[in-house]
Amino acid sequence: MFSLFKRTKVELWERQLLINIFSKLPPEFNYLNDQVQAGILNRVFFISTPIPNYVGFTYNGDVVNKFDKKPDNGFKIKGVKVYDKLSKSFIDFEIRIVHGLVTGYSTPNNKKISLDINKIDVSGLRIVYNTNPVYDKIRPLLKPEYVKSVSPDDVYEVELDGKVYYHLQDLEDGDFIGMDDEGKHYEITHDPYEIKEVS
Repeated sequence: MFSLFKRTKVELWERQLLINIFSKLPPEFNYLNDQVQAGILNRVFFISTPIPNYVGFTYNGDVVNKFDKKPDNGFKIKGVKVYDKLSKSFIDFEIRIVHGLVTGYSTPNNKKISLDINKIDVSGLRIVYNTNPVYDKIRPLLKPEYVKSVSPDDVYEVELDGKVYYHLQDLEDGDFIGMDDEGKHYEITHDPYEIKEVS
């Protein structure tokens, strides 16, 4: 099995699995299939909180603007099950969409996976639109021009060095832009570990 936490490359099986899932969704979701086939996915990164076993995507800059829908706060595609060869069972496979873009997926109950990309069950499909009390709490602190670029689905609390920061936006390799309770913004990196205030 591959080592999830060392790679940054989007694997062919990941692209094909997403395409296979999106092709089984109602026609109004065809744009998700289109963007993956157009090569929007560039690299992967990994986080485990607040979403267990989450694999996020960075984008191909030449493609992303064709599909970005800023006013769309996003949703989760839930109820999809994919056959896992390790557990020999169908497991939950959730996909997150923000601003009309595929931001990542998770297998919330399974850390190590070996998925059969052709065994997919969408009979329990649910679209869950985003609401986020943490976002509602910090929204008054966001500058009006920044509200459009922060998705409620991306906002969550992170405690670092005894202080709470609010995750606003992913950068590369798991780094992110965060904010504190005073509305100050920070670039937070993990290699090297640094919390740097930015304008």
